[in-house]
Amino acid sequence: MASFDASVGPSAAGNRASGSPFVSRSNWRRVGSVLSRGALIALFVVFAWSNFSHWRSTGEPSGLGTTLLEGWVALLFLVRRMPDEVSVRPIAWLAAPVGSFAMLFARPTDGGLPHIPCEILQLVGVVIALVSLGTLGRSFGLVAANRGVKTFGPYKFVRHPAYAGYLLVYLGYVAENPSPANIALLCLGTAFQLVRIREEEKLLSSDSDYQSYRASVCYRLIPRLY
Repeated sequence: MASFDASVGPSAAGNRASGSPFVSRSNWRRVGSVLSRGALIALFVVFAWSNFSHWRSTGEPSGLGTTLLEGWVALLFLVRRMPDEVSVRPIAWLAAPVGSFAMLFARPTDGGLPHIPCEILQLVGVVIALVSLGTLGRSFGLVAANRGVKTFGPYKFVRHPAYAGYLLVYLGYVAENPSPANIALLCLGTAFQLVRIREEEKLLSSDSDYQSYRASVCYRLIPRLY
């Protein structure tokens, strides 16, 4: 892989070998990867702790399903495999983290619907999402990419079942914790999830396997609706 000092001649290469400050692109990418993973872990820990603290102070569970889901998604992000093809469109790179992790900025509050039905809705969403993500295995990714086409399990019913699970989880969380900030984050995250769907399908549209799959599974997110 080319490095930042590739265009400045042999002397720069010699300087690099002798410990000069030139840094290769691959090193910058490794640094960026470590920083992004660290930031994600920190966001998740703060989110989980805020919900646990609210539960401890009120005696009512808060955000159990959302915490489980976000933790699992973060773990899959850390162990995902490299794709065969990845989108280079800026909107795809923006939509992926916002759609996946916007709700990590949500916080528990009072005045929502009763906790039990909201937690049940979240856990139903978690089950759908985990089964879907389990079907993907290490083929999971954030940015639109071709990691192979999955056509079994929940993918027999809709093309993006994991995102359907996310939506149920987030709806349950916001119903339980209905602050203006949480509602705004739900709208933001959902909007960017829809962008992710569009970008993923645009990238996969030239794959013959995906063309056949799309012809047999008509709905993206909700059977008989969308």
